[in-house]
Amino acid sequence: SISTFWILSFFVFIHSVILSPSNLATYSKTLITMTDDAVGTHKPGSVTRIRLINFLTYSEVEFRPGPRLNLVCGPNGTGKSTILNAMCLGLGGEPRMLGRADDCREFISHGKDKALIEIEVQPFPGKPIHIFRRAIDRNKGSERGRGRGSSTYYLNGDQTTAKEIKDIVSNVYHISVDNLCTFLPQDRVGSFSSFNPKQLLEETEKSLSPSQHLYKTHQKLIELEAELNAGGNNAETLEKKLEALQADFGNIEREKERMEERQKALEQIQLLEKKILWLKYDQQREHCLALKQTKDAAKKQLAEARKTLAPLVQESAERKSKLDQLNTRFQMIDREAQNHKKGCEKQIHKFEIHQSAIDEDIINLQTMEEEARKAERMLAEAQKDLEQHEKNMLDQPDASQVKKEHRDAEQEIRALYGPLRGKQREAERLKSAWRQATEEIRAHQTSLDRINDAKIARRNQVFTQFPNLRKVTEFVQNNQAKFRRPVWGPVACEIETKGMNAAAYLEQHIPKHIFKSFVVECREDWNDLYKLVREGLKLPINILTVPEGKLEAIQRLYSNEKFEDLKSEHGVIGYLDESLTAPDPIMQALRNEASVHKVLIGNDKTQESLDKRNLLGYLSKAEDGSAKPLACCIFSSHGSKSHKYTSTVSRYSNSTSLRVDDVNAPRMLGACVDDARKRKAEEEVRNATENANNLKSQVEGIQEDLDNAVQLHQEAKARSKAIKTKLDGINKLKRNVDRQKKKVEDLRQKASADNTVAKKKLVEQIKKRIKSAISALEAHALSHNELMETTVNSAGVRINTTLVDVEHRTVAEQLREAEKEFIRLETAEKKAKRDLADAKNVMNATLRECTAVAPLKDDSDNPLPLKAELEELPVDTVEEAIAALEEAQVKANTIDNNPDILMQYEKLKAEIIETKDEIENLENSKNAKIQEINNAKASWDAALTNSLDKVNVLFGTYMSELGCAGEIVLKRGSALAAASQSDQAYFSKFDQWGVEIQVKFREKSKMSVLSAQRHSGGERAVSTIMYLMALQELMVSPFRCVDEINQGLDERNERLVFKRIVQNSTRPPHEDDSMNHSGQYFLITPKLLPNLRDMEHEAVTVHIITNGPYTFNNPTDWNPDNFVELKQGEDADENSPEIANSNKNGTSSTRKKRRVS
Repeated sequence: SISTFWILSFFVFIHSVILSPSNLATYSKTLITMTDDAVGTHKPGSVTRIRLINFLTYSEVEFRPGPRLNLVCGPNGTGKSTILNAMCLGLGGEPRMLGRADDCREFISHGKDKALIEIEVQPFPGKPIHIFRRAIDRNKGSERGRGRGSSTYYLNGDQTTAKEIKDIVSNVYHISVDNLCTFLPQDRVGSFSSFNPKQLLEETEKSLSPSQHLYKTHQKLIELEAELNAGGNNAETLEKKLEALQADFGNIEREKERMEERQKALEQIQLLEKKILWLKYDQQREHCLALKQTKDAAKKQLAEARKTLAPLVQESAERKSKLDQLNTRFQMIDREAQNHKKGCEKQIHKFEIHQSAIDEDIINLQTMEEEARKAERMLAEAQKDLEQHEKNMLDQPDASQVKKEHRDAEQEIRALYGPLRGKQREAERLKSAWRQATEEIRAHQTSLDRINDAKIARRNQVFTQFPNLRKVTEFVQNNQAKFRRPVWGPVACEIETKGMNAAAYLEQHIPKHIFKSFVVECREDWNDLYKLVREGLKLPINILTVPEGKLEAIQRLYSNEKFEDLKSEHGVIGYLDESLTAPDPIMQALRNEASVHKVLIGNDKTQESLDKRNLLGYLSKAEDGSAKPLACCIFSSHGSKSHKYTSTVSRYSNSTSLRVDDVNAPRMLGACVDDARKRKAEEEVRNATENANNLKSQVEGIQEDLDNAVQLHQEAKARSKAIKTKLDGINKLKRNVDRQKKKVEDLRQKASADNTVAKKKLVEQIKKRIKSAISALEAHALSHNELMETTVNSAGVRINTTLVDVEHRTVAEQLREAEKEFIRLETAEKKAKRDLADAKNVMNATLRECTAVAPLKDDSDNPLPLKAELEELPVDTVEEAIAALEEAQVKANTIDNNPDILMQYEKLKAEIIETKDEIENLENSKNAKIQEINNAKASWDAALTNSLDKVNVLFGTYMSELGCAGEIVLKRGSALAAASQSDQAYFSKFDQWGVEIQVKFREKSKMSVLSAQRHSGGERAVSTIMYLMALQELMVSPFRCVDEINQGLDERNERLVFKRIVQNSTRPPHEDDSMNHSGQYFLITPKLLPNLRDMEHEAVTVHIITNGPYTFNNPTDWNPDNFVELKQGEDADENSPEIANSNKNGTSSTRKKRRVS
């Protein structure tokens, strides 16, 4: 199990443990108690006890950290980081500081409603102990909020507020859980390395003084500089304002002159407006005179037109009367002609009717003669047919005898039908039983096939190991329509391996979480599937994405030539992805996540090459001649066993390391068949087959008897049918004889009939119709002659009518033109009268307006001064007056009306005096702020520079121990251009100051600022921990916490980093004060390298977290003394490669005894 593995690994070098299992038990044992002189006691503010109830993975547990370095180890998910989370929240911190949740209620254990955090810290000498308690209730606080109302705080058992807790933690003990330099949780490790220089400086300043003096001074300098810059801007603004006011003041006199010019223009406008009124009156008076002349001329022309119109009216009436008479005469003649025409048409119609009847009678006469001849011929043929039918009738047998034979045949059929039906029912019964037996064979065979189906067996095996996976799979299969593209998985159920070895290799190489993963083809399906399963079903799910499900082209690790050499010389069979078949999305996911296309598969010959021919060296050699080796992975076999060889390359030293793993039998991908069920299914198939064969034999036996009975029955039916046919023939022949006799009799009567009378009558009728036709032709000729005479008379009248009509139209046209001219002249006269009346009205209205607005005489008809003023104006027409008026208006409009010019002058003078006073006051304030900035900057800059110089020396030393280089550089703000010499003393842009961590990890490279874009995760982790170590001696916080900072480090750097952490965290306390030391340190890690000799320091306290399903039910079941003794004996074994290497380096295998808990 995982927990057992960690216990065995850690106790190679650890002598005791503290177990914190979920069964609410803790176990502590002190092997050797050292003196406080070597280790020191808890520093004030250090955590001495942590108690948790229903907090994340712990139902109830209590920790007692040591005073110095506390190393917390354990597998992932056991609750290591939970300790740091509890410390942060218990000391008044907010969940957002941890980077894993925004609501403290999310830290309550699943299924519980309340959680408790209790933290006890070391007090100052002579001061009372502080025990902080935070109770979290799931049912309190807002549903939509972040759970602020769900926590209740207690101090030494008494309820208090979060503010009081934070005040004591921060101001009394100088603990800063929000400072990443002192408190770096797992989910915020990446945040530290992504700090910009300003953020890093702020975090560093916070950690260097108890009262955060450097940080507060820095913030004060930023505020003062901002105020000073704002003050400078204000002074510049006031100076510009003063210049503007003085310029305005100089323009006041010019404004007065312009106002006088404007007044003159306004007076000129008034005179011109009055002048325009009188000019318009003069124009309108002249216009009225012209309109009167036009009216008189129109009246004279209208009288002359009236005299010309009367004769034309009389002549037009005479022509119209004569034309009407001629039209009446023409209509009478036309009606007479139409009557004659209708008479002609009527007689022609009569003639055609008589002619048609004559033709029809002639045809009927001819038809009567032809029918008589035809009846005689048909009678002769009918008599001949009758004789033949009677002759055929004599050749037929006796009908009664044939009927008797038919009755006997029908009786025989009925006798055979009973036995035949019984055999048919028996045959159907046996066939039905045989078909049922066949279906049973098919069902049992299907069941056997299902048992033998490796895919189904593998699917059942996977679902047995992971029950939740079955639920997720069924949900996905039933809801495929909810997704945009197909959803595949789980991966283990989609793979078909090409043998048991391939299955074993795949299980060894591919991580288990990938086997449990589902594969989607677009990001939208990833989001939908996660929400539906994770949030909807509350079930865990792993999801991989293969865009559009496409299988991408791959570049093999080795060239074709080298691969052929590997096959022929070293027994390589192929690549791992060639040992399986899977849908394209599944195959692409395996290549993306497990690189199955880069792993080789070999055989026994491969194992021999690995052992004797340095095959790994050949695989690691780059084909392009590069000196850097290649990482590789290959499977080999040796008899019944298989092994996996994995060679990795260090990114720092380019050295290779080898890992060899045994390959176990497959558990998920191997075919898992239940032998007992298989034997039972095979037996059922055999039994069903035997039963079906027996039934088949019985069916074949009865089928022969049934065929014989059917044949006899069919033969009897055939005989009966033949007799029935013969009887039907006799009856049919008899009916034909009777029918033919009747036909002969009918034809004889028809042939003997006499039609002489009918012929004679028809001839007489034809003669009468010929006479009627001749009479109709004669009447038609008479009507036609009368029609011709009437037509000639009509033509003469028509010609006269046309001549008179032409004369009438000519006179009518002349009359219309005369009437139109008369109407035009009449209209013109009326319009002239209206225009004259309208013009007089306008002229009179204008005169009244002129008299009212601009009178030229008084009531005594004496001239007024205005008349002379208007006459002096140099304009004689309305157009000239309007042009002068517009010119005067433009001049007046261009000058703004400002009657308050004097008041503006006094106000402007007062503003100038006030602005000068403000400028003088700002200059005094600026000098005071400059002095304040200079005073604060001197001490702050000196203290900050001194501290960072120390940090720089330590950081450079620590990095050089790793074979790297590093510097801590204080970046000062860029200087600004100052208005005076004194300004140069403070313009530094304090908001731009920052700290840069500059590092160099390779000899030929240059120093560069630490960043996520340039450096790897391991490089950032090394630099971060070394920076924190360099800060440690200067920090004022009583404890520091770092969670999983060693992840991503290679073995060499991890050893050096751990050594530095131990050295910095375990320095002896001051001789006179056991509390005067570097403080408490918490290092959280899921793993440690073997043979870490620095672990033997007395100040190191190791906590092994074995919280989980494989822990001891009873802590006393574990005997650490026996285990330590056993492991010490194993460590003394000289055959151990690790111990041998350690002895070569001069490291003693004797371990110091130290404090453990």
